[in-house]
This record gives sequence, C-alpha cells and structure tokens, in this order.
Amino acid sequence: MFDRSHMQQAKQKTMVEIETVAGKIMIGEIFLAQGQRLADALNDTRGFLPVESVDGVVFNIAKSTIAMARAVAEPPKAVTDPYAILRVQRGASFQEVREAWMKRVKACHPDRLESLDLEEEIIYEARRVTQRLNNAYDTVVQDLKDAAAEKLRAEKQEAREAQKSQFGEAS
Repeated sequence: MFDRSHMQQAKQKTMVEIETVAGKIMIGEIFLAQGQRLADALNDTRGFLPVESVDGVVFNIAKSTIAMARAVAEPPKAVTDPYAILRVQRGASFQEVREAWMKRVKACHPDRLESLDLEEEIIYEARRVTQRLNNAYDTVVQDLKDAAAEKLRAEKQEAREAQKSQFGEAS
C-alpha cells in the first residue's frame, strides 16, 4: 500500500571533515539515517551529498569531487543542569554559588574577549555561554531563595506549634 522507499526517515547530524580532489578542506555536518554510517552515505546511489556548514548553510557536494571524508568527534552534549553549568554542588551556599558564577563569567565574558581582538564567531559563542551561565545562576539563586523561604515557613510553623503546646491550647 505504501512505498517505504520514499518515506522520510529520521536523520541525525554527524560532524565530518571532507577534502575535495582540489585540496579544499571543509568541516560540516551530514545527515545520516538511524544506523547509517558515513561510508553508506558516500556509496549510496545519489550523486551528491548534502552538507550543513558550521554557519548553518546547507549545500550539496558532488561525490565525485570528494577525495577523503572522515567523521570527526561529536561535539560534547550540552549540560542542562544549572549546578553542573556553574560547577557547584547542590546545597552550596549563596557565597559559593556567586563565586563560582563570577569565576566562570570572568573567564569567558564577551567584552574581555573582544578586547583580545578575536573573531566575531568566538565573541558570539562567548555571549551564548555567558547567557547560559547567567540563566544557571538565576535558577540556582532562585532555588536557594525558595529553600530559605521554605525553611523559614517550617520554623514559624514549629514555633507556633511549640507555643500552642506550651500554653496548652487545643488544636
């Protein structure tokens, strides 16, 4: 009933380095079906290989112009835990969190890197990292505030209960 050969399969991106017969080296990502290898993509019936460049442009390269292609190490998975981003333990004090945040932001702040006259793409990444650090800091500080508020509520409740029992009030 359905022709499976034309059904779209879920694709995953794989970072590759491609050298053309002209000696040009390109780094980008290719799209592989689940379980497909780079060699499978290079040897299938298509005459072209779609590649996404590091700046997000997708282009086709003729397979006949590829002299060498190899998969390069996958980029590390993004850390999403705000405590791990700041490199502090859960339960760290506000002072410890603030010091860790300041140390990490100082190391990669875009203004600092701009003064070193680095490329715009590096400055852009530094802005992204700084945003992640700031968001993580805000999340951890809010957790600390929530924990302090909860502790205060619990202490007030205990004090009320102790006062009731001291004066023999009925519940």
